[in-house]
Amino acid sequence: MLINNNLLLELDLFKKFYTEEVQILSEYFSCHKFFPEQVMMRKGEVGTYLGIITSGEVKIIDNEEVIATLTQGDLLGEIALIQSSPRTVNVVAASEGEIAIITFDDIEKLYSNQCNLGVKLIDVLTESAVKRLLKDQNRDTNQYVALLASEQKTVELVDFVLQHKDFFSIHAIAATAAIGEILQQQTGVTIRKTIQAKHLIAGDQGIGSLILSENIQAIIYIRKPLAPIEEQPELEALSRLSDLHQVPFATNLTTAEAIVHYLNECQLKSLSTFPNLKTPTSAQPSA
Repeated sequence: MLINNNLLLELDLFKKFYTEEVQILSEYFSCHKFFPEQVMMRKGEVGTYLGIITSGEVKIIDNEEVIATLTQGDLLGEIALIQSSPRTVNVVAASEGEIAIITFDDIEKLYSNQCNLGVKLIDVLTESAVKRLLKDQNRDTNQYVALLASEQKTVELVDFVLQHKDFFSIHAIAATAAIGEILQQQTGVTIRKTIQAKHLIAGDQGIGSLILSENIQAIIYIRKPLAPIEEQPELEALSRLSDLHQVPFATNLTTAEAIVHYLNECQLKSLSTFPNLKTPTSAQPSA
């Protein structure tokens, strides 16, 4: 059942949005009723959607113990948006109520169709989840430099990495599977993280997820400059998300050079301030 956009307007979660924006967002949400003791999310299942409680109460249960009770405006399942692990608790209805659901596929469609609005929604939905993940002592603490390129620009990226091989040899590098294979074969640099570039949020392989979890130092995405913007919505979304989180983002070789210079300067300052500080390669590769 389609959701009435007035329901979303009443939630504190959407106070940062204009009425017109909420009206657009409501087209991507669906409204579902729930009933007492109904299992809404099950421990062990892979999350494909998240929900916002619009009325009623929901219990969070782990090992048959109620560890939290959620009410109107609370989020369910947002951790799965940025972390591809199975759900860790059961979510059971404590009363009658309604929940507004948006699938991860619909979030991808939203930022493809309304890039700025999609990025804004992702940032709001993941804010609390990211704070919790950052407190996890077992989380990935690597600071990656992401290397990406349009198909026609891969050779230029390879040449750039070869010119700065000393730099890329001491930094944790993230790349797509295809580009990572090319870079390892032709430059010898080690790829520490394989990422999915064509989806902003795609579990822990999404580059957007790495930005949100503060694991990205910089992004170098050498693109074809005259390609129509509608052919590369993920690039526009990454650019906006990088602006939002102050991540350096290069789309040509000149700005890529500036990023390398900037990160080298930052590292030299760190080493002069903390002479015992290890280089980025001391971090263990993520699983």
